[in-house]
Amino acid sequence: MTKIKKQDKSSMPVVGVPTCRHEIGGLDYDCTQHKYLVALYHSAKVLPLQIPLFGENIEIDAILEKVDGIMLTGSPSNIHPRNYEETEQDPEFNLDVLRDATILPLIKPTVERGIPLFAICRGFQELNVAFGGSLHPYLNLVGSYIEHREDKSLPIEQRYNKRHNVKLVSGGQLNKLLDVDSIEVNSLHNQGINKLGDNLITEGHAEDGLIEAVSVDGSKSFAIGVQWHPEWLSTENPVSTVIFSEFGKACYKRAGYGI
Repeated sequence: MTKIKKQDKSSMPVVGVPTCRHEIGGLDYDCTQHKYLVALYHSAKVLPLQIPLFGENIEIDAILEKVDGIMLTGSPSNIHPRNYEETEQDPEFNLDVLRDATILPLIKPTVERGIPLFAICRGFQELNVAFGGSLHPYLNLVGSYIEHREDKSLPIEQRYNKRHNVKLVSGGQLNKLLDVDSIEVNSLHNQGINKLGDNLITEGHAEDGLIEAVSVDGSKSFAIGVQWHPEWLSTENPVSTVIFSEFGKACYKRAGYGI
């Protein structure tokens, strides 16, 4: 169990984090993987606040008035293909339609209001779909791409080992922020970007050409999405530490706090 240390700040920005719907013991739960909350608390130094999945009944304005940032997490589930004009073909396709209905409409208003946004894995794909982009529903069936899927036969620590290289776009936000041309990432995903969303800028590609990082063109604050998992052991990975720290700084600025 990860030990949480109390922060020494009297005021911390609040960052909204979407949950995922799971059935446990016959009851519905709105859950968030603990590693995302730990990364926000320790690496971004912000206070995570979970967003329940109320679907169309979600009060977007009420949420955005109370948060200083939004982080979209990864998830075992996929975005329903109908959200990018594809059809569901596999009955075993793991979906979370309540998360789709809750989070997809939240993304553009977040960016438009200048609220910092950090999108990871499924969140990265949500960002692309929210801006009119599309996904490969079954990336492994597209012959030109390397294997990006998680190997569930491995122990959890090995699953999150670095998998492949991402070449950063020269002069892009991540290239400038990290001051390197390429990074090794722990990319674990079934889907990937097909058509890039409107107003999104590519920040990095995998070695097979798949887009693995984007930013929002003209955003008033931090608005970056990555396909890999920087939340995993974020305090031990220099790249993750820098990205979370920059997101945290943007949240503190939005909240009007010093850091």
